[in-house]
Amino acid sequence: MAKTTGASVRRTALLVALPAALLVSVAPMGAVARPDTPQRWAGYEITQDGRADGSWIGGYLVDGRPVFVTTPTKDVNRRGYQRARVVDDLSGRRGATHGETERAAWILSKYGGYRDAAQAAAVDVSVYALVVGGRWATTGERGARRIRQAPESATVRRFARIMLDQSRRHAGRYRARVSATSADVGGTVTATVTVVDGHGRPAPGLPVTLAAGATAIDAITGDDGKAVGRFAELQSGWQRVTATVRNVPEHRIHLRLPVRQDEASAAEGGVRRTLAARTRAAVRGPQTLALRASPDTLLTGSPARVTATVTGDGTPRDATGTLHGPFGSASAAQCAGSTVGAGSTTVSVDGAYTLPSLVPGAPGYYVWRVAVDGTATALPVTACGAITTVKAVSKVALTALNPEMQPGNAEVRVSLSGLPRYPAVNVSVNVRGPYATQQELTAAGCSGAIATSVDQKMNGDASVTLYPYVDQIGWYALQATVSPGELHQGSQSACLALGTVLHVS
Repeated sequence: MAKTTGASVRRTALLVALPAALLVSVAPMGAVARPDTPQRWAGYEITQDGRADGSWIGGYLVDGRPVFVTTPTKDVNRRGYQRARVVDDLSGRRGATHGETERAAWILSKYGGYRDAAQAAAVDVSVYALVVGGRWATTGERGARRIRQAPESATVRRFARIMLDQSRRHAGRYRARVSATSADVGGTVTATVTVVDGHGRPAPGLPVTLAAGATAIDAITGDDGKAVGRFAELQSGWQRVTATVRNVPEHRIHLRLPVRQDEASAAEGGVRRTLAARTRAAVRGPQTLALRASPDTLLTGSPARVTATVTGDGTPRDATGTLHGPFGSASAAQCAGSTVGAGSTTVSVDGAYTLPSLVPGAPGYYVWRVAVDGTATALPVTACGAITTVKAVSKVALTALNPEMQPGNAEVRVSLSGLPRYPAVNVSVNVRGPYATQQELTAAGCSGAIATSVDQKMNGDASVTLYPYVDQIGWYALQATVSPGELHQGSQSACLALGTVLHVS
């Protein structure tokens, strides 16, 4: 049977001076033993007593993995072990509770995979203390005696006390969660993984790989149990972020039952878990927005519409159109100041959307402002444009105040409506004729030769009296005309309406 060497003593003495957190930083497990049957691995020879807890304090090697005996009163295992089975509660096996099972699993996992005699002996006695207890507690009759028989008993006792204390504070199922900030294209997504132990305390010193897309970053959890990775984002959309946490202490016993029932069972040491957590990060990219007035010219009282052509991420979102105006010129139009109103619709897939119509009440130039909401992966976008020209509808009427007259100046009353007071517009009164009879006048309508005409600048919603000179006898048709302008529609008075025929005799 192997004995402790001087080098082992010196190495163990060095461990005594190290902080508890560094107890695992020793040489990894050594050569693989012969399968099936246990071989002494790391520990010390002690007094034989014919049972599994005698002759050796420490770990054995089975199938290349260190194991630690869990049934001290059984016979020494000479026939080998079955495959390991995962047990989360040893209740019924020597009376260990669920919590004691987790503590033993934590010690086996964290400290049971390192080949150091004092450390392996401390794992041995700590596991006995938790899964058996009583006489095999570290202060119990049998447990204390085994420790005293170890060549480095003070170190073993100290290590066991540290392991038991730490297991009380940290054992249990470790958990990991990952969170990620959102970003805009060209920015950075910050991913943070948080690992806590079985009591919700931060779990430091665990290796982590954070990955987003094809990029992976290796890190170590800090004292706060967190590790951070930052990823440059060049494409919009939902970015999958994963965190893989390795070397996580196990909360379950990996139990090796004996091939022969009267021989000792054992639990594997150094078994670690890997935790995986994932989330999604929103990376926002630009949307595009183009506007078109439909129609781009209309009359007051008619509905104005705008068509917005949108590309984005396909998520339903609101598009709101606001009509600003009126302005005196197209160059003065801007998305500020007075508004006619606003209307919204929902956009989703890329395409053209016509927003709710609005009705301008005055002539002038109007401009549309359309704002499309942002989404988790699309930036909001706003456009100003689609100028709409709104023209007033002019109405002109006239009445001859002296329809029966002798050659001279006629008196014609002209009324203009439907236009703003300013600016003034040009109104022409045409006198067509003469016709020999009223029947000829009626037959010709208002298409005959113009005998005379009068032009007058008029303000909207006003009336004036004009005096065209008529020096020949006959019948005449009177008609007023408003020429079309930039912001108004042209019009004519009714032909041959009552009061529009003049008879000179």
